[in-house]
Amino acid sequence: MRVLLLNPPGERTYIRDYFCSKTTKSNYLFHPIDLVVLSGTLAEHHDALVLDCMAERLAPGPAHDRIAALAPDVIVSLVGSVSWNEDRVFLAAEAHRGRRVLALGDILHERSEARLAEEPWLEAALHVFANADVVHYLAGRRERIEDMTVRDATGAPERLQRVERAHRKGSYRVPRPRHELFPQRGYRFSFARSRRFATVLTDYGCPYPCTFCVIGTLGFQTRPIEDVLEEIDALRAGGTREIFFMDQTFGVVRARGRELCAALEQRGDLSWTAFTRPDTATDEMLAAMARAGCHTVIMGVESADDAILATYKKGYRASAVSGAFLRAKRHGLRTVGTFIVGLPEETEDSLAATLDLAMELDMDFMSLNVAVPRFGTPFRERALALGLADPDDLVMDQGGAEAFLPTKTLDKEAMLALKRRMVRRFYLRPRYLWKRLRSVGSLHELRAQVTEGFALLKRNA
Repeated sequence: MRVLLLNPPGERTYIRDYFCSKTTKSNYLFHPIDLVVLSGTLAEHHDALVLDCMAERLAPGPAHDRIAALAPDVIVSLVGSVSWNEDRVFLAAEAHRGRRVLALGDILHERSEARLAEEPWLEAALHVFANADVVHYLAGRRERIEDMTVRDATGAPERLQRVERAHRKGSYRVPRPRHELFPQRGYRFSFARSRRFATVLTDYGCPYPCTFCVIGTLGFQTRPIEDVLEEIDALRAGGTREIFFMDQTFGVVRARGRELCAALEQRGDLSWTAFTRPDTATDEMLAAMARAGCHTVIMGVESADDAILATYKKGYRASAVSGAFLRAKRHGLRTVGTFIVGLPEETEDSLAATLDLAMELDMDFMSLNVAVPRFGTPFRERALALGLADPDDLVMDQGGAEAFLPTKTLDKEAMLALKRRMVRRFYLRPRYLWKRLRSVGSLHELRAQVTEGFALLKRNA
C-alpha cells in the first residue's frame, strides 16, 4: 500500500510528539519522533511517504492538495490535544475523500474507545509507535497487535475494542528509521550547533514514575545499540553530524549509556544534545557523554520546593540538582533546566524560590512548562478529583501561551503573569545576555539563538 505518515497543518506551530502536544515555546520544531520511528517499520512492508505540514508550513488547503497528489491508500497521522479541534476537521475531510485514517497522539491515550465512537472518520488508534502494530493491522493480523484501539472487523461503528496485551519492558527492535523521507528544511532546534540535525530515539518510555508525565505510563524498553549505530551511521553517510537524542533520560541504564558513548566517541564526528536527570548525571556519565560529542544536557529541575517534588514522585530533592549542574559545567557541557509551574500546590512564594534556584544554578537556558492534566497520568486523576480540571475539556497546551489550571491559591491569570515574569527576569539579565553572546560558536548558532530569544520574549511579554 501507499502509506502516508502525516503531521497535519495547524493555525499555530504545534509540537505533536511522543504522546505529548503543545505549542512551541519559542520557535523550535524538531522531527516528530513517532513518525520517524514508524517510517522504518512501514518502509519495510509498504511504499512509505511523509508529509510534515508543520515543517513545510502548509495551510489546510495546500495540505489537502499535496495529499491528493501523493494519493495514499492509508494515512497514519499524528493528532494532539492542543490541536484536536483542527486535527479532527482536517482528517475527517481526508476520510470523506476515501482515505483510510489511523492516528496516534495524547488525545487518544485515554478513553480511546470514546474518541473513536465520537469520530467515525477515525478507523483505529495506535498506542505504541516502537513496534509493528501498524503493519500487523494493515495486514489483517489482529491477533498479533500489542496495543491499539480498533473497530470490529465488520466495521460496525458501535463495536470498538482496546487491544492491550502486555506491559512494555525489556528490549525492542524496529527497522532503521528513514530520515531521508523527511523534509530537509523546516526543522529548528534551539541547541543544535548546525542547521542540519536529526532526532533519534534509543529507548522507549521511561522507568520513572513522575506523576505529571505521560512517558512514565508507556513502560520502558531499550533498543539494541547495534541498531542505534546503524541508524546513526546512515545519518553520517548522508552528511548529518548533529543529533538530538529524544530518550527521556540518556544513560538511565548506565552500562548501556557508557557503551553507546564509547561507540560515538570512536566515530569522533558527532555533536549532540540529550536529556538526563540530576541523579543520573554522574561525573563518569557526563565525562563519557562529553568525550562522545555531547555539548548540551537538558535536566529536569521542576521546582525548588521539595514537598512538590515528593508529591509528584520525582525521586530527588532540590539539593541534588545543584551538584548535577556543577558537574555538567565541569565537563564543559551547556545546561538546560526544565521546570513545571502551576501545579495545585504552587504559590507565589514557591515560584519565586524556583526562579532563585534557576539563577543560582547558572544554567545556560531555562525552559518553563505549564502544568496540564495529561491524559492517562496520575496527575490528571488528581486534578479532576480536586475540581481543577473538567473531564470534558480535551484541548490543553503545556507550552505556556495560556494557563490551563488554577492552583489552590492562584487563578489562571495570576499564574500566567507570574510565569511570564519569571521568563523575563531570567533571560533579560545583562550578565546573562553577555554570557550567551560570548558562548556562541558559529553564525548559525547566533542566528538561531537570536531568533529563539525574540520569539520566547514575545510570547512572554
